Amino acid sequence: MVLLSKKEIETVMSTLNEEQIYFLQHRTKQKKKSRWLQTLANYKGIDINEKMSDQEIEEKLDDWILVDIKDGGYQKRPHKCDCGQALRFQYIIRNKAQATVRYLGENCFENYLSLPSSVIKDVKKGLYSIDLERDEILVKYKKNLFYPLEKYMHLPLPQNLIDQYELGLPLSDNQIHLVERISTRYEEEKKLASLFQRLTIDQQQFVSKLNQEDRRELLLSTQDGFAESFLYIEDLSEFNETLQRQIQLNLPLLERQKQTIEEWRLTKKREAALHALTPEQQEFILSFGKETQAALLDQIHKPLYFSYESINNLPLDDTIKKQVELKLPLLKEQIYQIHLAQNKIEILRKI
Repeated sequence: MVLLSKKEIETVMSTLNEEQIYFLQHRTKQKKKSRWLQTLANYKGIDINEKMSDQEIEEKLDDWILVDIKDGGYQKRPHKCDCGQALRFQYIIRNKAQATVRYLGENCFENYLSLPSSVIKDVKKGLYSIDLERDEILVKYKKNLFYPLEKYMHLPLPQNLIDQYELGLPLSDNQIHLVERISTRYEEEKKLASLFQRLTIDQQQFVSKLNQEDRRELLLSTQDGFAESFLYIEDLSEFNETLQRQIQLNLPLLERQKQTIEEWRLTKKREAALHALTPEQQEFILSFGKETQAALLDQIHKPLYFSYESINNLPLDDTIKKQVELKLPLLKEQIYQIHLAQNKIEILRKI
């Protein structure tokens, strides 16, 4: 999708009625003001979310705020930039901290606004994308491409999107994607409600106390039954009360909980493997860092590749030789070092 020429825009706009024209122009202006605020908030490192209104975002800013955009009309330039240039589109921008107002054309933002060039670039990029979406709507109107929104009127859709549809204006691709996301979320909420009703009273009480993300994951895990929840946990006392209660209620585990239990089991397995070794073997393994200890203990029952006699005369690090002498497993890098040493000896013999 590319921007329409000014003439193409006016040609399509001339086929709209007054309500449609007002809606499209007002929507474009409001979206530009919103995008301006969002860009400045991001630049300032201010946390914002999609539920915040423009007024709430503006209250957090003390910088340049886009107040209004005046359109003089096609092939007309009745407005003035602070630089003196005649304008069709005049951006009225107020500095909250300094209580000053600028009247600018888009090309003069860099000259009059005390903002980094990167921020000005992001602002212009945002304004361009909004113009692009407006043009998309106009092209779809011209080609009579309308999304069947009537199928989704039972959903909690944004009012401005419904107004746009009822005025006879097509939806942009971004708006269609929004409708489809809302529809997917609505259907999932119906499924979650149904899955919740399948639980026992005790299970429902437990699930209701979870945060939204955990509740969603757990309920979706129940749709194929509860088989995976019947896990044999050797000692529940080592886990937090929430996990203990969840297991007692035969509820599925969340992915992070499964990982916690798996790590716990691995730790127990490694502890048992370590205790089964001789004191000298234990002391040797504990001389390494935690990661290397874990790697060695995970391979403790695997067959040994080399005997001490077969590597004793090789040019190797003493640690590797001691490891083999103690009949402890080797890591891949250590095995690689032995192969290199063997190859060196073989080459020297052939010389």
